[in-house]
Amino acid sequence: MVSIIIESRSPTPLYVQLVEQFRHMIESGELKPGDQFPTELELVEKYGVARITVRRAINELVQDGLLVRRQGKGTFVARPKIERELINVSSFSNRMLAQGLHPSSKVMGVERISATAKLARILGAPEGAPLVVIRRIRYANEEPTALETSYLVEERCPGIAHRDLSQQSLYKILEEEYGLTPDHSRRTLEVTSATSTEARLLQLHVGAPLFLIKATVYTADETVMEYAKLLFRADRFRFQL
Repeated sequence: MVSIIIESRSPTPLYVQLVEQFRHMIESGELKPGDQFPTELELVEKYGVARITVRRAINELVQDGLLVRRQGKGTFVARPKIERELINVSSFSNRMLAQGLHPSSKVMGVERISATAKLARILGAPEGAPLVVIRRIRYANEEPTALETSYLVEERCPGIAHRDLSQQSLYKILEEEYGLTPDHSRRTLEVTSATSTEARLLQLHVGAPLFLIKATVYTADETVMEYAKLLFRADRFRFQL
């Protein structure tokens, strides 16, 4: 059981005292990621404060991403979130490596489709042009963190559908073999909820919050090299604007 000091005569509200001290213990490493946090009742009994005070403090720590609730198991110290710049056009693999994480992928499917009017407009291709659609689960240290669907104009990267993208970076292949180097992008960010399939693949509960990014990635000469839809676990990522 963790030990903190509560000053009942302090002008600082009791729940704020709890939040500040627990925050310090988490950020200093005294409480480590994955540690089970005391229950509301345990904290009430140990520190002699009202249950509503404890609940308010825990809720704030959960909202700040420092604690995470797991249904049927309790409350735990959260792992640090993965930082990601929204406008960065580097590959997923490079971004994970830069943060000391081991990236990997699992290809869920590769298919050829004909470009709809909307996809043709986004990709700068004729309507009906052959596209390659690649669906992958992206991992950081073997934990599923994102689902990615990439749309590529097949004429710009012939044979890409036959490459093993579970072991190689898509962007590295596009650059080294097809001369397609990412230069800039247009992106949108919104929040959505995990469907049953998405929840299963990302090891979440149905309805868990996800970040949805839609990105159109261009080369320096304004050729669209990729249109992508990415779903990121909101409990594992924090975006910098």
